[in-house]
Amino acid sequence: MGISSAGIGSGLDVNGIVTSLMGVEQKPLAAVAKQKTDYQSQVSAYGSLKSSLSTFQTAVSALSTTSKFNAQTVTSSNTSVLTATANGSATLGDYALTVSQLAKSQKLASAGFASTADTVDTGTLAIAFGSYDAASPYSFTANTAKTALSITIDSSNNTLAGVRDAINATNASVTATIVNNGSTHQLVMTSKDTGEVNSLQISGISQLAYDKSNDIANMTEVQAAKNAMMEVDGITVTKASNTITDVVEGVTLNLLTTSSGASVNLAVASDQEAVKTSVTAFVDAYNKLDTTLRNLTKYDSTGKASGVLLGDATARSVMSQIKAVMTKAIATTGSFTTLGQIGVSFQSTGQLALDSTKLTTAMTSNFNDIASLFATSAKATDAQISYAGSSSKTQAGTYAVTVSQIGTSLVSMAGTINGAIATGSSTSLTGATGDASEGLRLKVAGGALGARGTVNFTRGYAAQLDAVISNLLSDSGIVTSRTGGLKTSITRLDKQSESISTRLATIEARYRAQFTKLDTLLSSMSTTSTYLTQQIASINANK
Repeated sequence: MGISSAGIGSGLDVNGIVTSLMGVEQKPLAAVAKQKTDYQSQVSAYGSLKSSLSTFQTAVSALSTTSKFNAQTVTSSNTSVLTATANGSATLGDYALTVSQLAKSQKLASAGFASTADTVDTGTLAIAFGSYDAASPYSFTANTAKTALSITIDSSNNTLAGVRDAINATNASVTATIVNNGSTHQLVMTSKDTGEVNSLQISGISQLAYDKSNDIANMTEVQAAKNAMMEVDGITVTKASNTITDVVEGVTLNLLTTSSGASVNLAVASDQEAVKTSVTAFVDAYNKLDTTLRNLTKYDSTGKASGVLLGDATARSVMSQIKAVMTKAIATTGSFTTLGQIGVSFQSTGQLALDSTKLTTAMTSNFNDIASLFATSAKATDAQISYAGSSSKTQAGTYAVTVSQIGTSLVSMAGTINGAIATGSSTSLTGATGDASEGLRLKVAGGALGARGTVNFTRGYAAQLDAVISNLLSDSGIVTSRTGGLKTSITRLDKQSESISTRLATIEARYRAQFTKLDTLLSSMSTTSTYLTQQIASINANK
């Protein structure tokens, strides 16, 4: 039987020999492990890069629409009377307003009942919404924007409380409550919406009937429906609501109380601070991305602190694509074509810096042009044509517009954009599929048929960067492709490592078998040598 415990027979250090030999054999496995670690580090680095790109995209996409830059402030000289907001399209200036009456909703109260369990007649409670004439005879004109209610009142719900609950269950434009006046209970119905056009006409249940047009008033009007009444620069205005969006274009008015004959000044101005905040956010977002890219690709002469993606072609491509957008001029129709003109410039470090003084000067001189430098925008030479939207396929350029038919509620607008037949709706034209103007949507307010000038469509810095990053991070983009390639390489290395490990186990077993056999042979030879030595000594002793 051979010696199975290495080195027992001859003293040969089989374990040490095998370990040394396997150290050499395992070098390919160590090389694979190191390569896998490098790939894993790059995958992690690309994860950080993708996260930074996504964060940057969130910042720039918020700046890719003109509304972020067309910011306006509205200042009321008496905020207890009214407040206001602007959507960015209001005409700058001052307006004098007086509020003589607030809009109110109609309230009707029933006669008193001993308890909420008292019953009323059964039948169909009909509630309509509309307006009564200001003077007798009070004819009723239904509000076509509101749906009249028909509520069944039967033995299951013909108590005062039951009627209240049945009305509220409709979740319609009227609410019902029960008021305990100290001696009796009264059902109070309130129109949810203010204004004379939302007055109530009630029939079907005798105790709750109210209809001025038929001189029926079994419920008492405790608050009349009223319109808001005001003057704007001396012009009388009457509205059904205290929130008014269509008096001063682009401004929403919120009436709070009457002004007692005094005038309230409303000042609409450009909100320079909001725009400065937007530009600052753009600069900060770019600098954070730049820092991440530089850390991932930096060179260290000692090699100890070099970036994981140093020399990586994909990382370099990401940097160059973003820089290409940042450093070129934008062909806008406004006064600004570069970031430097509004105080945003590259420093020697590669980071952006904002010159607040230069930005303030730019905003003061050409406030509206800053939006087109960042956002997607379009400007028409025809005052009755305005930009209404675009798609990702719309290319920057100047497009001729013709109108062959003015749209109405019954007929679609017809015409061409860039010489291609556009898709029409009642008020707009949209660029044809496959054309450079594809997706460009223009609103046509009216005007003559035929050639209507041109529209210049541009994509500002934020809009272009948003598109570039979307492409980089898409499923077919270079960042995703590179990450996928690295993961595929890791999978391949795992299989290679498994194969090498299997082969190493076979090699180690062979080495152990060979050296164990050698150990056995040496042990046998040692035994033979000892025997021969003894025999020779015995022969010599017997001479």
